[in-house]
Formats: sequence, structure tokens, C-alpha cells
Amino acid sequence: MPLKPRNFAIFAGLLLTLGLFFAWLPVYIEQSRNRVQANTVTTPSEQSKLLHQSLFIADFHADSLLWDRNLNKKSDYGHVDIPRLIEGNVGLQVFSVVTKTPKKLNLHRNSDQSDNITLLALAQLWPPNTWFSLFERAQYQAKKLHQLAQHPKQHFYVIKSQNDLKKYLQVRKVNPQITSGLLSLEGAHALEGKIENLDHLFSAGYRII
Repeated sequence: MPLKPRNFAIFAGLLLTLGLFFAWLPVYIEQSRNRVQANTVTTPSEQSKLLHQSLFIADFHADSLLWDRNLNKKSDYGHVDIPRLIEGNVGLQVFSVVTKTPKKLNLHRNSDQSDNITLLALAQLWPPNTWFSLFERAQYQAKKLHQLAQHPKQHFYVIKSQNDLKKYLQVRKVNPQITSGLLSLEGAHALEGKIENLDHLFSAGYRII
């Protein structure tokens, strides 16, 4: 039975709304919260550039795994991606995994009765098991990081041990056009009150909580 014009308009409007929700909303949120400022700083001197290139640089916080963005591609917004890390001579990036944030987050008092990440997980079409499980959200974001290391160019390494770090540093001496990442968990609430989940998260690559 063909749809009546009015029903067709409602159906089309619903599809458009869903399309905007899934395709536009997550990108808009990250672009608005994690903007990149235009460079207004004076061009660094050659001496400064040489010093920068001589250093091993580690950054200990980026929420990038929270967003549905291909971190193997350079972007003009968001905290980091692999190309920008390499351009900035960052040798190690700690990826801090967010599993829950309260609404109206502030420095003084926050309730655990609300969660902004649920809507984001739905909007980004994360697997259903992540919608209401903080543990599964941590597992899912860990998988995203490991997938970055499977890129054909092999320009990203996941660090899980001292031995991993030693091997990576040896490779980086020969090829500085690589970078690495280490998994960190923002808050132990992703354990969901089960100490055995600590072993599962360790197996997933987490080394900082």
C-alpha cells in the first residue's frame, strides 16, 4: 500500500532527523568542544626547531578515542590524530578513555546520577553493549586504539610494557616518522564494582587508571 502524502512527509522528516542525529551531531559536538586555534605565534627560530626535534615528547592526556573520527587521517579539529602527532614530534600519547561524565560538569560538586556519554554512544552507533555499560565502553575504545596500530604504514605503536617501549624507541631512532600510544582510564567506575574486571582491562592494554 503506497504511503499517503502526509505519512510520507512524516516518514521523510523522521529519516532526515535520524540522519542529522547520527551523521552531524557527534561531529558538531567535537568541533565545538575541541576547536583548533589559528596559529598566531611567531615562526620559531631554526635553533628552536632543532631543540624541539631533539626532544622525546610525551603528552599525557587526550580524549580522542571518545569520538567517531579516523585518527589515522589528519583533521582540522579535535585533540590529536596520528599525522599531527608525528608532525609535532610527539613520541608518546596517552589516550585517556572517558566512559562517563555527568551533566553540567563543574569543579565543585558533581552527581553520578547522569551520564552524557550514553547519548554520544547512541549517536555514534557504538555497539549496543556499550550503551549502558561503562566496562564495555572501555573495552570498545581500547579496540579502537589497537586498530590504529594495524594501519599498513605501521606508523603507530601501542605500548603495553617496558619491552614494547624499548623496541619502539629503537625503531624510532631509525624512523622518527612514527608515534605511539598508551591507554589510560579516567576513573575506576569502569570496573563496575567488579575487581576481576581489572584483569580484563589490563588484557585490553590499560596501564593507567
